[in-house]
Amino acid sequence: MRGPASLPTRPCAGRRVRRRRAWAGAFAAALAWSAPAIADDAQPSAERLKAAAEEFDRGRRAYLAKDFEQAAGHFENAFRDAPSKETLRLAIRARRDAKQPERAATLAAVAQEKYARDAPTVDLARETLAEASPLLAEYVIACASPCTIAVGSRVVSQSDALRHRVYLTPGAQDLGVSFQQGGSLSTHVDGAKGSSTALTFEPPPAPIAPAAPPSPARPPHDDGARPPPPAEKPLGPVVFFIGAGVTVAAGAATIVSGIATVNDPGRDAVRRECVGQGEACPLYQQGQDAETRTNVLLGVTIGAAVFTGVVGLLFTQWSSSPPAARSAARVRVSPFGLTGRF
Repeated sequence: MRGPASLPTRPCAGRRVRRRRAWAGAFAAALAWSAPAIADDAQPSAERLKAAAEEFDRGRRAYLAKDFEQAAGHFENAFRDAPSKETLRLAIRARRDAKQPERAATLAAVAQEKYARDAPTVDLARETLAEASPLLAEYVIACASPCTIAVGSRVVSQSDALRHRVYLTPGAQDLGVSFQQGGSLSTHVDGAKGSSTALTFEPPPAPIAPAAPPSPARPPHDDGARPPPPAEKPLGPVVFFIGAGVTVAAGAATIVSGIATVNDPGRDAVRRECVGQGEACPLYQQGQDAETRTNVLLGVTIGAAVFTGVVGLLFTQWSSSPPAARSAARVRVSPFGLTGRF
């Protein structure tokens, strides 16, 4: 009886091992590009090349750690920053290994259209679609201007292109279309397994700005120039009111002084007491002083009234004064005089 070491290897198992080793060698060769052979299209900027290389390296590490979904995301980011057929093939393989057939099929459709002359890419895309498309619903979307496709909040076609082939899980879906020039649309789809639906979208019309109201017609002699604003006056109403108060107070004092001049000492008392004494009589001198005082107060009253009137008419800015203040500004103080001789 032969031991386990002498048992022959089964042919089918040997073929599987050889295929795995061959694919692993090819995959290792592809992953050896820490900065992959990107830029099949126009040469990207240095910043995008650097970002693509970093995303590719993260995808390589995640794939070797068998985190296939994470690896696929990094490979797709690298392809977006700097498109290359090698990076796209790795993204398709990672999505297949992550058991995400709808995303793998959508990437395979991109590969078929973008790299139709590259045999390895076409073979992988054909194999992926043959395996996944019978289980999915296909949507062929045509846009009148470059657009991006999303399902719910998930973007399923990141390139701003005029045509997209998207594979989704069968059943009801909310499909959103965002246009590069601005505006978006949404529609409800419900595809069955193995179905293919063609959709066409045009960007929504730009909102019409409301028309500006017509300017009022000008009179024939109006040249459009606005009259200059009235000149600001330097004083406020407070100065006028102070002057009015001084005038009133001086007028009251003049009245009191005039009454006192007439009654104290009085004309009869002066005539009686100053007989034969002339203007040297003390009582007559007292009356003269009272008369002078009254005349001075009268002059002050008249001067305050004139000052208040000039301030109110020429130097007071009344526009900001309250209604009560504007009413008070019309008050006039009439000066008066008292005269008499003894």
